[in-house]
Amino acid sequence: MKSNRVTALLLVGLILNYGCSSRNDSTEKAEKINAERIDKQAVAISSDAKDEAKGVTKNMVELANSSQTEYELSKLAVQKASNPQVKILARQIMTDHQQGDRELQNLAKLMNVVLPVGLSNDSKNQVGRLSDMRTSTEFDLQYLDYMTSVNDDALDIADDLRDDAPTDAVKTYAKKVLNNDKKHKEQAKQLRKALD
Repeated sequence: MKSNRVTALLLVGLILNYGCSSRNDSTEKAEKINAERIDKQAVAISSDAKDEAKGVTKNMVELANSSQTEYELSKLAVQKASNPQVKILARQIMTDHQQGDRELQNLAKLMNVVLPVGLSNDSKNQVGRLSDMRTSTEFDLQYLDYMTSVNDDALDIADDLRDDAPTDAVKTYAKKVLNNDKKHKEQAKQLRKALD
């Protein structure tokens, strides 16, 4: 009887420990690593400069997650969308984000910035919800809603990155994201209106 209680307590402890550690998603881990690197490497730099550097790396991490999210959602839309125009948009978004991801990875490598290796928990939830839906107009509408909201967030982040860019290469990348994601958002909104 006593050993059952001990086993139960150990099991509860393991579950609670796992629950706490699973909150640290890939995006949060990358942001934490980058912040620690900046603090360690930038000993002779002012705290304002450190904060700016942390802001830039955080924006790069968040754009990487946003791009991966759009890619994964679009991959599902290519497979499951019922409307051919939605599939065409999804393919275009996938292509644009593959190219953008390569550019961001190259920038991150040059700047010694760690990017997330997977989706954030919120993004995983979005992909999971869309994945659970059957092929239908409802699926198409949900995908287009996600494209509008994800791109909206990405536009805010890219705008901040452009304004705070430490190099011309980062500024150019941010401008490209702004152009592509504005286009994606508008196309998604137009398609959604057509499907309503």
